[in-house]
Formats: sequence, structure tokens, C-alpha cells
Amino acid sequence: MSLEQPWEQHDPYSLDVPKHPRYLVYEQADALDMLVTPSPPELQKQLMQAYHEVKSQGIAPVLFIHAESMQTEKTKNMKLFAWYMQQQGQRTVFLIPQNGLGDEGQKGETPDTGYIVSRAFPEKKTPALVITSNSLHKIKDQLARRGITRATADIICIDEVQLCTNQAHYQAVAGLLELQQAGFTVVINGIDYDFKADPFTHMHHLLLMSRFLPGWNVFQLATQCQHCSHPAHGSRRILTFPDGRRQIADATSPIVMAGLSHYYAVCDIFHKPCTRLEATEEHVRPPLPTTLTLEQIQQTQWMKETLAHFGIKL
Repeated sequence: MSLEQPWEQHDPYSLDVPKHPRYLVYEQADALDMLVTPSPPELQKQLMQAYHEVKSQGIAPVLFIHAESMQTEKTKNMKLFAWYMQQQGQRTVFLIPQNGLGDEGQKGETPDTGYIVSRAFPEKKTPALVITSNSLHKIKDQLARRGITRATADIICIDEVQLCTNQAHYQAVAGLLELQQAGFTVVINGIDYDFKADPFTHMHHLLLMSRFLPGWNVFQLATQCQHCSHPAHGSRRILTFPDGRRQIADATSPIVMAGLSHYYAVCDIFHKPCTRLEATEEHVRPPLPTTLTLEQIQQTQWMKETLAHFGIKL
């Protein structure tokens, strides 16, 4: 067994740092999903338990699968749950933001259709409706205009929900709440932090509200940093240029960048997700709202304002 290197001596912004031995073994075996916790069987058990508990209360469930980094099998787990429910006779509709169509293979025959693809099932593309607005604002009405109502569907699954970028944070929460109140079971997945280690669009608002809205349940996935044994708390963006040069993206890059880039999970401790060439002070990754005490929430201005907006008093 290889001895661990002193990770604190690594250049946190270098592309020359080797992969962690354990990570490399699983990668070579095409089994990186084995690094993810909880395992798919365990998470599916948790999802089903939450689904039945919420349904027994006469409420439509909102099941929120999230992770701090990429490479955590979010989409795989959403698909497994949805496919099982389809076998039980539940009519399921899959949605993907326009921003989530990463390559030509995900595009459908028309601009408003596409496919959800996961690393776990690369050969099994799931047909989906494209959210061409890239917005969750009034998503129930958007779907109704396309013939999707409670008369035609039971479950709405939204892949990469953080990539719905064209609405205010409150509108993202309200859009999902409207789907739930209409009687849809809502299943979403998303990444908590963008490559800059900042909250990814509305994700922290959704996580906050999941603590207080009836029927909302969150399920967090985690994996290992590619370069050390620490858990991954971020996603490193690597830019590959036409001449073959590769570099870590800087924090000045746009959030959504088609082509050129790919990502992998890093700890954001000894291995940073991006460079900060123009930074004048150290960046601090904000904590997840799901990890805070009620007192800490009350002391955070945006959280207090969000709860007040939805009429929730602590």
C-alpha cells in the first residue's frame, strides 16, 4: 500500500499533482462510484422511506439530491428512483435546463427536447423536456403550456437544477413550491457550489427552505478529492485550449461555459477548485444552510430575509 504524501505541501493550484492512489485504483477499475457515499442502494432506501412518509401525511414530496462537488452520481440516483416509480405505474416527466445540454449527444430532434445522460448509464439516454427558459419561475405554467399537468404526470424530475440560472433565488423556491402544491412529486438534483466555491445560483436558498417547508427532504452525496484522501468540497474546472494547453480556470470565468472545460472533484483545502489571480483577500467557502444551527441562521441576513419572504418565523 502506498504511503500518503504530505498533502499540505502540494501546490493547491498545480495540475501536476498526482491522483490519490485509492482514487486511481477505482478510476482504473471504472468504479469511481464506489467512492460515493451513501451507496446507491442505501440512498434509494432513504428516498423511498421519505417518499412514503411524506405521502402518508397527504403531502406531495419534494426530494432534493445534492452534493458539494461533481462526480457524486446525483443523476444516477435520480434516475434509479424515477425508473422504479415508473415500474410502479407513476407517470414521470424528466426536465433538463438548456444550460445542462453539455454536448450534441444530449440534444433532441427539436430545441425543446433532449436527453439526460449519466456516467453510470452512458448507453441509456433518458428523454427529457428542455427548460428552454433556463428558469424555474412559474415552472408549473411553463409545463402546462406543454401539456404537462397533474392529469398527465405524477412525478417531475429536474436534472442539474442549479443550471436554471434565469430567475431570482426566491422565484426558484416558489417555482418548485408551486409544483408541490399542485400535487406533483418533485425530484431534483444539483451541486451546492460552483467552481469558484460560491453558492451555485439558488442552491443554498433551496437547501435553507428544505429545513422548513413541509414535505421537503434533502439527501447529500459525497465523494473523495481526486488528489488526496479528504472529502471533496468543490469542483475544479480545467480549460483545454485548441493547441492542447490545459489550465485551471480563474474565478473571473463565467459560471456556465460550454465546450472547452471539464471538471473533477477536489477537497478545496489542499487542492483548490480555481485560481484567484485578482483576489486581494482569502476566499471563504460559505457553509451549507443544512449544517447551521437556528441561531446561526437568525444571524445570517440573507437567510432571515428568505424565511421572512415565505412567511416562516423562527
